[in-house]
Amino acid sequence: MRSSGSILIVDDDPLIRRLMASALQDQGCEVALVESGAEALGQAMARLPDLILLDVLLPDLDGIEVCRRVRAEPLLAEVPVIMITALNDPDARLNSLEAGADDFITKPVDFLELRARVSSILRLNRYRRLLDERTQRQRAEEETMRRNRELSLLNAFIISTAAKLRTARHIEDALHDACRILIQVLDLAAAQAWLLPEQQSSMLSAAAAVDQPGAVVPAILPGQSADQVRWQGDRSLLTMPLTINGRVSGAITLIAAGGRVFDGQEQAFVQSLAGALSQAIETALLHEQLQRHVDSLEGTVATRTNELQVERDRTQAILEALGEAVIVTDADWVIRYANPATTTLTGHSTSDLIGRSWSDIQGDGSTVALYRIIRDQAGARQTWRGEVTGTRRDGSVYDAAMTVAPISDPQLGERSIGLVSIQRDITPLKAAERMKDHFISNVSHELRTPLSIIALHSGNLDTLYDRLADEQRRRLIREVRAQAELLDELIGDVLELSRIDNARLPVAHRPLDLAALLRHEAERLQPLAERKGLRLGVRAAEALPVQGDEAHLRQCIRNLISNAIKFTAPGGTVCCECQQIGADPVDQGDWPASSDIDAGSWAGLRVVDSGVGIGAEHLSHLFERFYRVQNQSRVPGTGLGLAITRELITRHGGWTGVTSTPGVGSTFAFYLPLDGTL
Repeated sequence: MRSSGSILIVDDDPLIRRLMASALQDQGCEVALVESGAEALGQAMARLPDLILLDVLLPDLDGIEVCRRVRAEPLLAEVPVIMITALNDPDARLNSLEAGADDFITKPVDFLELRARVSSILRLNRYRRLLDERTQRQRAEEETMRRNRELSLLNAFIISTAAKLRTARHIEDALHDACRILIQVLDLAAAQAWLLPEQQSSMLSAAAAVDQPGAVVPAILPGQSADQVRWQGDRSLLTMPLTINGRVSGAITLIAAGGRVFDGQEQAFVQSLAGALSQAIETALLHEQLQRHVDSLEGTVATRTNELQVERDRTQAILEALGEAVIVTDADWVIRYANPATTTLTGHSTSDLIGRSWSDIQGDGSTVALYRIIRDQAGARQTWRGEVTGTRRDGSVYDAAMTVAPISDPQLGERSIGLVSIQRDITPLKAAERMKDHFISNVSHELRTPLSIIALHSGNLDTLYDRLADEQRRRLIREVRAQAELLDELIGDVLELSRIDNARLPVAHRPLDLAALLRHEAERLQPLAERKGLRLGVRAAEALPVQGDEAHLRQCIRNLISNAIKFTAPGGTVCCECQQIGADPVDQGDWPASSDIDAGSWAGLRVVDSGVGIGAEHLSHLFERFYRVQNQSRVPGTGLGLAITRELITRHGGWTGVTSTPGVGSTFAFYLPLDGTL
């Protein structure tokens, strides 16, 4: 059951206490029982009950004295007290009322009456509490709204003042705004704000004020106590100082009519606004002072700056226009300048280079050792020239021809104060040299293999001819001829690549039907597929117009089909397809490297086989020269067919692609721009 109230029963008769407690507990009240006045005061302070039933006659203190002490205690002053007495004495009732009793119950107690009176008083007590809570909540809400409004106005004033008060010319406007806000917030009769003359610029008047008509603002002398409330007739006066640069340099004076007293919160608001205004004025004065100082220096600095700027711009333009990387360091090899070509060469931004050691940027430990040699030579005021290898920010390596010269200061006895390095990128030249060496090495190896076999078999024929059976001699002759054909094919491919590299391979551009070329080459290679037991199929559009060289495109198609036949086991399939990409929905996964092309503007040709497949780690190298997958080395070939195909397709404005899955098969494709002349 929900409690309807807390009641303290004070009576020295145990029976009366129990009977009253039982009656009130049945009514839902929480009851505490005491038998003396001293105990009653202690329990009342501990429990703060909703009602006290107090017997007049108690063994220590009488009930009237207890009631008087209850009323004297601030925490208990509002607790209702009902006196219980067996005396029919008007004086006792009068004394009880004077002590603060709220009602009486006469012994013997009528418990129905007791319940009724207790219920009535508890109900009134709840109403009183609700009313007090509502009143306090309303006051709190009103106070919160007032404080929010004050804070909002103060914040708006601070923001507005900070935005407008750029120089002393705007101080007067800020003073007027402050007075206007104070009159609006505090409902004043008048307000005045002023500054001492020494705190003002020549363009600011002596004071600023916002007054209501008829208001008289008394004079406030410098040196008077600030933040004081004074009286003048029925008007109250509040003075708040304006402190600038640590001393009082002005004030805001407020006048309220009707004898109203400025409370603590109003004074705090005025103090906050005055502080914000003082800070803004101090900032404006400081800004004006600094501006005058800056103006005085500008003339002197401008001339020298212009002279230095002209020379600097001339040098800067020369350095930034150079195609070579230029790095200037101090004597400790800490980079102080790097031109844009340095960023291009090293991959490091200018901000990344400045302040770092040159040797840390350039490369590995071996390079650092070389730089020690360069540093010693530069220290002897000698120029060093040579080739170095560096590492870019992305980890790639570059080669450079470098010249390092010392920078001397005549005032320091020609002692070196830094170094200037000029580097020219020779990476393409070095790459070409390495490619040439690698190409010659690969060609020599590829040529030596068939020549060795030819020499071996021809030697066997020469020395063992009479002891060999006819079939053995024919087998050796066929092998010699096969190796000679392979050698001829290799030489042809090498010559083809040589013509491509030296730009001596002309490409004729004339209208062609790519679909017809595919059908013709597939028909020529059909016997080769049949001898191996493969199914070679062709699916091609009726006509697919392109521009190109017929011989070159036939060679590309032949390379892809013959490779598919070589690497497909007997019983497998090779499917050749040719169509316009984008004309119909295309599964991009089946057409390698086709995801970025424009729909309908390209011709695609692919060869799909069910061969051994290629691992993902090899796919990016398949179109490199002489590259062959190790587990497929037993299949004859030069390793140049795919490289030639890519070069020729690139010269036709197209590109190649490949996808493969080991054990499933491979798909090779190339794409050419469509031509509308057919």
